[in-house]
Amino acid sequence: MRRFRTTRSPIPTLCICWLLLTLLVALITPILPVASPNTAAPELAWSAPGDGHLLGTDALGRDLFSRILWGSRISLACAAAGAFTALIFGVSWGLLAGGGTARRDNWMMRVVDLLDSVPVVFLVILLASVARGSAWQHAGGGLALFFVVLGIVYWTPMARVVRGETRALARREWAVAATALGTPSSRILWRQILPNLIPTILVTVTLIIPRVLLFEAFLSFLGLGVQAPEVSWGTLARDAFEVLNPVHTAWWMVAFPSIALAVTLLALNILGDALRSDLDPKLRR
Repeated sequence: MRRFRTTRSPIPTLCICWLLLTLLVALITPILPVASPNTAAPELAWSAPGDGHLLGTDALGRDLFSRILWGSRISLACAAAGAFTALIFGVSWGLLAGGGTARRDNWMMRVVDLLDSVPVVFLVILLASVARGSAWQHAGGGLALFFVVLGIVYWTPMARVVRGETRALARREWAVAATALGTPSSRILWRQILPNLIPTILVTVTLIIPRVLLFEAFLSFLGLGVQAPEVSWGTLARDAFEVLNPVHTAWWMVAFPSIALAVTLLALNILGDALRSDLDPKLRR
């Protein structure tokens, strides 16, 4: 934060402020004076912005502003699920693979290759078909299943990055000297190599989170992600697409959810680039 404050451009700091504000609003949405996202008022259907509703209503008279706020909770939860699994499983897997023997590194990375070769959409369809209609899904397990799928997909890129950096650091003079002095390999990995990986891990996480948000929106748009009555930014995009027709176009249903998603993605990408430029000694000015 000190480096961001002293930089000539205030844009990275503004991005951090936007992301913190979005996260704060998502956390306190249940206590805000907004309507439930599923409260329908058919007599208010297609109300334009300003007609008693800040951002208008949808085809069932549900307040769009409320649905965007509530949708941010699930969308950001999906991003958090992807980031958490990338941090825990991806970092651990990459460290163990890159810091182990050639044989262990080979079979661990073949597992990563196998997971990457599975078509993600087919995996989602399979898991959704298995869980659909079950008591587990009715109890809220469908959303948890979606988080599991995101975790399966997005820890492998982190594992690849960490594995490559670990192998490079393990060849440095200080790592070779520590091995020659009899330092256990586990201590070298977790006490010496891992702290040197923190800048790379931070940058990779900030680049993974926008991919997770887009992936959630894509799957929810296809009807394979978040299911009603839950709401996310992806389901709002699907609702907007369903009502697009030459007779009546509710432009606010397309514009406002898209702006919320686009601004958040832009802030994350700018923050990731700024972190990379600031934390990488080769790019730092």
